[in-house]
Amino acid sequence: MTEDTWDARQVVVVIACVALALRVPALGARVAHFDEGRVAYWALRYHETGAISYRYIVHGPLVQHLDAALFGLLGPTDAVARLPVAVVGGLLPLAALLFRERLRDGEVVALAALLALNPVLLYYSRFLRSTLLVAACAFVAFGALVRAVDTRRVRYVYAAGVLVALGFAAKENALVYLLVWVGATALLVDHELFRPQGEGTGVDVLRRRGRRVVAAVRNPNRRHLALAGHAVGVVAVALLVTFFLFAPRVPDGVGLWDAFRRPTLFPTVVDATVTDVGNGLSYWFGGTTEPGCHKDSVVTAYGCFLGRFLRTLALAAGPLSVFAVGGFLLERYATPDPRPLVLFAAYWGFVSVVGYPLGTDIYGAWITVNALVPLAVPAAVGLAFVARRGHRAFESGDRVRAGVVAVALLLVVGQVGVTAATATYLDSQSAENPLVQYAQPTGEFRPVFERAASGPDSGTDVVFYGETFVATGADSPIPPPCTDLQKALPLHWYVVRADLNATCAADSEALDARLREGKPALVVSTVEDSGEIRPLLDGYETRRVDLRAPGRETVFFVRTPESGESRPRE
Repeated sequence: MTEDTWDARQVVVVIACVALALRVPALGARVAHFDEGRVAYWALRYHETGAISYRYIVHGPLVQHLDAALFGLLGPTDAVARLPVAVVGGLLPLAALLFRERLRDGEVVALAALLALNPVLLYYSRFLRSTLLVAACAFVAFGALVRAVDTRRVRYVYAAGVLVALGFAAKENALVYLLVWVGATALLVDHELFRPQGEGTGVDVLRRRGRRVVAAVRNPNRRHLALAGHAVGVVAVALLVTFFLFAPRVPDGVGLWDAFRRPTLFPTVVDATVTDVGNGLSYWFGGTTEPGCHKDSVVTAYGCFLGRFLRTLALAAGPLSVFAVGGFLLERYATPDPRPLVLFAAYWGFVSVVGYPLGTDIYGAWITVNALVPLAVPAAVGLAFVARRGHRAFESGDRVRAGVVAVALLLVVGQVGVTAATATYLDSQSAENPLVQYAQPTGEFRPVFERAASGPDSGTDVVFYGETFVATGADSPIPPPCTDLQKALPLHWYVVRADLNATCAADSEALDARLREGKPALVVSTVEDSGEIRPLLDGYETRRVDLRAPGRETVFFVRTPESGESRPRE
């Protein structure tokens, strides 16, 4: 079968359906990660109270808006919280169709398949974090701009403006994408100037283009005015979308809805929004001199993070990475007329590999998503090239070469399939999984909270015990306020979701006093502190789970039905 005998669009749609089928089922199988618990809580709070403002520590508010709406329809669960990211990840392969006039049909299909099946993209499509959202928004925005050039339709430019705004509302590093695009464009311009088509040199090209720009500024015609108007319109639309998503909603104060009722309040709301966004950008882009990765200098920390980044690519995205390098080399040096699209995406991806380890302080394999999405374009070129060579060898009767290519592709498919199944479904919480970040609990503890929620009411449902979990400084912004948020998350999410009453006991005397008031359904302690309180908890069963991967073994003391009478839960 040749590329002329099948419809690439239909194949891409089928691939997107497969991608959704891989992402949506059993979304709630994994216990929430530290970050997931925090984001889910603020979405639930927005749903319950109608109050939201930009909290830069959990990144942009986009996913909170989406989750709050879904919680109202489907209820607050881990699966529902992850659903927006899963749907976006599942639909991302459709973006390959935006490049159908710049890529061969086989390359379009290969691009869709890489976006659908890559283990890293699959894993983080089932993860409540905004990295996949911002990468998808940026990639589709880029595709919309390509379509605008191909079709000369301005609606694609407006779509790109909206998508950039959505990407920024997902995560602040959308601004980094724009900077990378500027750099990649500069490299393409350098290609054009170094070896310009037609007569003349690069300097001649600059002179001709410069004269055109000057003439357009001095004597603009209707087309020039229309372009300027659309440029202003695109920026205005992007700013309006950004304002709508970032503007605070404060039921008991001045918020967005109050401004709609009283337009004189809009300046106040705009000022609050600009201040919030400015504070967030200062936090994320203000820079730090503190090295991470447990290193003594920024240089050694960068080397450590880069090493982890490359290790993740090798273990979980090896085929895509290899094909990306091969596709770039093929396009750049073995093609008479290299396509700007492929080179642009390659530069975008390669700079992300080098740059993102420099901008991180705590490593998470999710940062590789920023590089893998654009690198899927040159990888598709490399993969399609290998497939074409194999097909041509088969048609020409070269069974040996065709067999070698077929075996190689089968090995690639097998490696991707095994890695994806293991990382995403079989060992999604294992410390041995290269995609699991250390703040991921490695065991199952949700049934103890469900049991506490369904049991009789003792006044206090959950007690956090010991110096590890009890805060000694500022109150936690997430209930219960007495806990150390950094040590106890994501337990807060399960406490609030189940509507449990929770408190703290810093020492055994405080716990004993709590027990005399009524036996709580659940007591949470570290394994180191559990021995000193075990004699106080007669009639409690225990469950041990690592709250981090690995480390911080946590003991859940769960009251048995026979351990005492309590008030019925209303």
